[in-house]
Order: sequence, then structure tokens, then C-alpha cells
Amino acid sequence: MRHPWWIAALVRLYPRPYRERYGDEIVAAMIACADRERRRGAGATATAVRIAIDAVSAATLVRRDANPQTPPGDPPMQSILYDVRHAARLLRRAPLFAALVVATLALAIGANTAIFSVVNALVLRPLPYPQADRLMVLYEGIASLPTPFGFSPPDIAAFAERAHDYEKLGAFRTAEFELSGVQQPERIPATRISASLLDVLGVAPALGRNFTAAEDTGRQPVALLSDGLWRRAFGADPGILGRAVSLDRRPYTIVGVMPAAFTFPHRGPHINNVPAEIYVPISFTRDELGAFGSMYNNTVVGRLKPDATPQQAATEAVAVTKQLIAELYPADLHEIPITTRAAPMRDDVVHGVRRMLVVLLAAVGVLLLIACANIACLMLTRTAARTREIAVRTALGAGRARVIRLVLVESGLLAGAGALCGLALAWGAQRLAVTSIAHELPRAGEVALDGRVLAFTAFAAVAATLVCGLLPALETARHDTAGTLKEGARNASAGVRQRRTLATLVTLQFACAVILLAAGLLLVRSFVKVISVDPGFRGDRVVSLATSLPLSGYPDGPSVRRFYDTLLDRVAALPGVAAVGGSTDLPLTVRERRVFTIENPSPATASLPHTVANDCVMGRYFEALGVRIVRGRPVGPADTARSEPVVVINETMAARYWPGDDPVGRRIAWGNARTHGPWMRVVGVVGDLKQSGLAAQTDPQTWQAWTQLADSLLASSVLGFFRGIKLMVRTEVAPLSVVGAVREEVRRLDPALPVTGVQTLDEIVGASAAPQRLNAALLGAFAGAALLLAAVGIGGVLAISVSRRTPEIGIRLAVGASRGNVLRMVVRQGMTLVAAGLVIGVPAALVTTRLLGSLLFDVTAHDITSFAAATVLLCTVALAACAVPALRASRINPIAALRIE
Repeated sequence: MRHPWWIAALVRLYPRPYRERYGDEIVAAMIACADRERRRGAGATATAVRIAIDAVSAATLVRRDANPQTPPGDPPMQSILYDVRHAARLLRRAPLFAALVVATLALAIGANTAIFSVVNALVLRPLPYPQADRLMVLYEGIASLPTPFGFSPPDIAAFAERAHDYEKLGAFRTAEFELSGVQQPERIPATRISASLLDVLGVAPALGRNFTAAEDTGRQPVALLSDGLWRRAFGADPGILGRAVSLDRRPYTIVGVMPAAFTFPHRGPHINNVPAEIYVPISFTRDELGAFGSMYNNTVVGRLKPDATPQQAATEAVAVTKQLIAELYPADLHEIPITTRAAPMRDDVVHGVRRMLVVLLAAVGVLLLIACANIACLMLTRTAARTREIAVRTALGAGRARVIRLVLVESGLLAGAGALCGLALAWGAQRLAVTSIAHELPRAGEVALDGRVLAFTAFAAVAATLVCGLLPALETARHDTAGTLKEGARNASAGVRQRRTLATLVTLQFACAVILLAAGLLLVRSFVKVISVDPGFRGDRVVSLATSLPLSGYPDGPSVRRFYDTLLDRVAALPGVAAVGGSTDLPLTVRERRVFTIENPSPATASLPHTVANDCVMGRYFEALGVRIVRGRPVGPADTARSEPVVVINETMAARYWPGDDPVGRRIAWGNARTHGPWMRVVGVVGDLKQSGLAAQTDPQTWQAWTQLADSLLASSVLGFFRGIKLMVRTEVAPLSVVGAVREEVRRLDPALPVTGVQTLDEIVGASAAPQRLNAALLGAFAGAALLLAAVGIGGVLAISVSRRTPEIGIRLAVGASRGNVLRMVVRQGMTLVAAGLVIGVPAALVTTRLLGSLLFDVTAHDITSFAAATVLLCTVALAACAVPALRASRINPIAALRIE
């Protein structure tokens, strides 16, 4: 007769002689047990588990009887299995209790697992490159500025010759290309990389080969595809190598396809942080290699030599930069305070989210602690109801350790079930986070439930078992057996001790809830401050669209001018369009920073740093954005290449460099006092517009007339910076309703030109506040969960107290106490615990919220409003939680209560 393979495996648990003699009977008994379970309606998994437990227990007994050296008593395995079966039966009889505990633990452990999986992927797990800890990222910058910028092309070559701590250096910068010749033309993110970069990273194409140095220096049109683009646009065709792909209408030969897991660049670094779909050689031109003191837009990656440390490399980088400036820069640029910053690549990727991840991990840890304290209260109450059962066990010979183990096994079953459900919740939350906030989270695609995350979940389950069950187990083991077994006896000291234990647990819950609530309100208040910041423009009824002209179709400045002049005129004539303009950068994301000089500066401003954010605009840009004109006029269509060069500045720049004076009519120029370009006259001052996000400091800014740019800049293929324009269309109707008409006008001018980046200005403003919104939402949710658990905890403790004090309350009512007195007595008992929690929690919150310092905007870590709101909210919720058992106590019937005695 055939039977499942696992039955044969279970039979092997018995001693060999016993197996040979009774093997058929054992198998028959197992099959009979399986038949009985099926008739009872048990599933296949439950049947197998039941048979396995019975088989292990029986085999243990047989082995004990077969070995005369075995001491009397139950073997440990059989005893634990008995405890597991007993605990499972008890929990099956209390489904509501079990479901409540499992749900609470699932939420707490699931939150811990989800956050830890992100921390694991971003902070703990190394970057997906060989010996990734030896990879360094280098930026140039000005020491006095907090944010660095990129490397200048001539500095890269000079730095590579002089630096000795690196085996090899590579460079890259992000770009965009029009991909045509496929079913649907589109603009795709790209990265220009040096031929050495993949060798520095230690990555090789999965299909084909890397670029050669000759292709890089010779500026050959070759390309590497990302795995995603290869599958999406080319159907994962293995014969793609050698074929041409059209990028900006120029044919590039495909020489390789990158691995599926390869994502580069990563999101998170200061610049060049858009993952690419295609890679082309960086191919510095002669002009770029001679552009000392400009074009700081490249990122450098280096691999350390085996004997070099990151600290040594960072120190050397500063010294090398000073050396190359002194030796190679023109004399008039020697005073530029350029320095180089070197940091491990992993730190560069996660620098923007590391602090928040630490805060979130601490928050979910506190949430788990609150949940465990809450469950400990429930377990303590539950074990109190089993006092007589435990006393009988003790009287029959069960030791104290056996009693403790019995309770711990029950809490372990609950914690295990909670951990399994928490894993499922964490997996769902992880998938949701990866799809919804991938653009804000670096390495989002690497977030997964790997072995380290599973081990963390197991650790959390074990910790929950001990925290939830150890205190009730110890309390149960301390009961007086003789007193408990006496008919009608009451253990007064045990009751007082248990009430104190419950009160302590509730107090700690509220103390932890204060910490989370104060932190959550600080971030919420910070977010409210961010979204209330005036960006300097009106975002209502404005839509932005982007396009960029390829060099092959528009080889010179006049052709670029004709296209955009015609496009702006046609869009302005569309029904429902109130004003249209264009710029090289979107509001809140102005990238360009330039050095400038002032004609006849005052002595007071001569020592100030002369660095300014700059944007080039066309059409009725300021009218389209609704920017406030403070004095003078904006640049507009009347400012042409034949008229005097003009510029508009913001209020911050006017106040800093012309304090108490009118800057209109003054002149500035790009460059320093010794070497500068043509003078540009200031024709207007506008209100401040945020350049780098709502929470960032407003810098001095200028706006040039795009129409006054030199033809050589418009024709340049080095960056394509001035060929890409973001249209700003202010409408009198719903802004997205004109997008189709604008696309049609672009198609009429150039059918192959894609239109991308369609978004309203309100969406751009909202995206700027996305990090603060995410921080506030996550920590606010955890704080709300903590508050709810604390409220449930105090409500439960008071309900237990009222239940046990029913006779006492009945006597109070019988001798004349009013129902209001009883109501106040119960509420006072609960609010005393809340007050104790506040006494502990508020000072602890004042200390711990210092971690939030760098995450807050216009709010201090000790903001009195947030702490006061947290206290009021906590007391209000606690009062509502106390009201239910208090009302129940006030409605006790004295006669019925006295009959209990």
C-alpha cells in the first residue's frame, strides 16, 4: 500500500528494533488518524501537522522506555510539544483574545519589518558592486557652501594624474536623448560615462562589451542599453548588437546591454542622480577640456587602492585640488576657493535619507514596545483567571520553571502567528512603497525580504515573546498554591501586586506614546510650515511641458530660435491660453550657478561671495507664472540679440549687493573682476522665487533673456542645456485641457519631436514638499497607532479594575456615594496613570526629538506648540478611553454587586 513519503520519514523516528517489529502498525495508525481528521473536515496541512506532533511525541516515549538510563519524568521534547498543544487548545477556546493579540503584533512587527527592510537595503547592504566599500565619489565645491557641485572636465584629467590613492577613476553626468526609430518616439534619461567607469564599478555588460578608450576619446557614436530599455523598446532581441539606434536623430551603434540588476546612477546623490536607460561615452570636447573654472557638472567615481583609506583619500583630494589650481588654472582664477570633497559612494547615495531612516526605525521599535506592553496587560489578566489551574498543576508537582514555560509557550505561539502575519503586511507595504515613492527613495528596487530581514523578524518575534509573556509568567509562578486552592480564598497581596504591575505597564505605554506623538507633531508642523511657504509664483492654472531640440535637426542658433519663437506664438494663440513663456529650468529646481561681478561695487559688498543662481527665460515667462514685479520691468520678447544685454534680479540679490539703493540701471557681468563677459544691465527686480525647493534658503538669482544668448551657445552640443525648454502655459480653463493642443502644435512643427514632463505647477510645488510629506505621514501614522494602543491599554486596565472592584463599588453606592463620585473615582485612577506617563515621557521626548533637528523646517526640536498639542491630544484620548469603564462603574446595581460577595 502506498502512503505519503513523510509518513515513512516519521516512522524512522522510532528505534530500529521497534520499527522492524511494529512498522506496519505505526503506518496504519497514522493513516487511520489521517482518515479521522479528513472526516472532521481538517485541511491537508493541519492533518499533517497533527500526525507529525503525535508521531514525535509517541516516538519520544518509546525511546525513553527503551533506554533504562533515562530518568523518570517527561522528556523535554515531549513536554514542550505537550505545552504547545495545550496552549493551542486554550487559544482556540478564546478566539477573540487570540485574534486581538495576533493583529496587534502583526501591525507592530510588520511595521518593524517593513522599515528594517528599507534600512537593510539602503544602509546595511553594500552597493551591488564588487568590493563596494572601496568606491569613493568626488565632488568639487566651495568650502563655505554646504552643497558641492560637480567636477570640471579639465580638473578630472589633472586630478587622475596627481592622485595616488586610487586604482582608477571614472566620470559621468546625466543627460537626456530623443529616442526615435522605434514604435513610439520618446525622451529617455541617459548617462554619459567615461570608458573607465564600468571598470571602476567592477561591472561588465551582460550582452556585448564595454566602450573602449578610443571610442571615448574619439567621440564615437556607440551606446549601451539598460536591460529595461532593451526589453521595452527592442523586445529583448539578442541580435541587437551592432544595430543602430537613433539618439537625438543621430545613429548610435549598440555595443552592449547591461545586466538586469544594474541601476546607475542611483537616486540620492547631490547631482547626476537620475537612473539611466542608455549609456554613451562622455567624450569631452577640446572646449570642455580647456574650460578651467567652469562646467562643474560631472561626478567622479574612484576605486581605492588596497592600502588606502577613505580618510586618506579625502585628505589627498583637497591637497591635489589646491595643486592643480595653482599649476593649471589661469592666474586670474587662482583666488577661486575651490576644494574637493570625497566620500564613500554608499554614504553619498543615502546621505539624504539616513537620518529619517534611523528615526523611523526607532519609532517602530517604540511602537513594538507599546504593543508588547499592551499584550502583557492582556496576558497578565488572562493568567490571573487561570490561577486555580496553575495552583493545581503546582500541587501535582509542576515546578516553577514548568509554569513559566507554559505561559511563555502561549505567548510564543501568538508572537509567531503575529510575525507571520506581519511578514505578509510588510511585503505588501514594501511593494506599495517601492511603486509609490520610488522617485524619492534611492535603491528602491533593492528593497526585499532577504535572509537578514527574516532573521530580524524572527528576533522581533522572540523579543515579543519574552516581553509579552515573561512578566505574566513570573507573576503566575509567584501565586500561593495553598491559599489559592482554599474554597473562596482571595490572595489580596497578589491582587495588589498585579494592579501595580498593570499600572506600571500602562504608564510606560503612555510615556512611549508621548515620545512618538511629540515627534510626529513636530514633523507635521514642519510640513505645514513647508507647504505654507510662498514659492514666489502662482501655481494655479499653469501647466508645464518640456521639449528639447536635437543637434542633427537644428544644427545652428537661428534654427533653434525659429522653432521656439514659432512655437510660443502658436501656443499663445490657442483658445484658453492667457500667457506662455519658457525657461531652461523649472521653478524650484534651478540648477545653474554662476560667478558674476558688479560694475563699481560698493566697499561693503566687495567681500561677499559673488555666486548667483541663473535661469534663461523667453516669452511672457513672469506673467505666465504670476511673479510679482517689485520695480522696473521683466525681460520679454522685446529683448533680442540686437538690443542691449539685460537681466532681472530677485529681491534677495538686490538687498544683498545694493542695500538701500535701487539696482535698476546698474550692470553686472559673468566672471570675476579681472576676466568677465559683456556687461548686462539690470532692468527689473522681481519677488523671490524658490530655486531649490520650498524648504531651501532663497539665494540671489538672475534671469537672462534667452533670446539674447549667443548663437554658439544655442548650437553647442556639449550640454544641450539651452536647447531644452520648459514651457509654462497659464490658462483660463483647466490647465491639463490644453496639453493636447500644445502637443499638436509641436507635432505640426516637428512630427518626430516628443513632448515630455507634462505637469501642473501645483504638482511641481507638491513634489518639492514630498520628502517632508512622507516623513510626517510615516511618523504620524506610527504616533497615531501608539496613541490608539495606549488608549486601549488604559481602557482595558480600568475595565479590569472595575470588574474586580464591583463589590466595593456596590458598597460605596449602597452607603450613599453618588454615581458622579464613582465616575470621578475611576477617571481619576486612569488619569493618574496618564499623568505619570507624561512626567516620564515629556522629558524623554525633549531628549529624543533632537534627532529630528535636520529634518525640521522653521520649527525647533523643542517646539512648545507641538509638545503642548501632544499633551492635550494624549490627555483627551485618554479621558475618552477612561470614560467607558467609568460610565460602566457608575451604572453598577448595588444589590447585584453585593450578591457577588
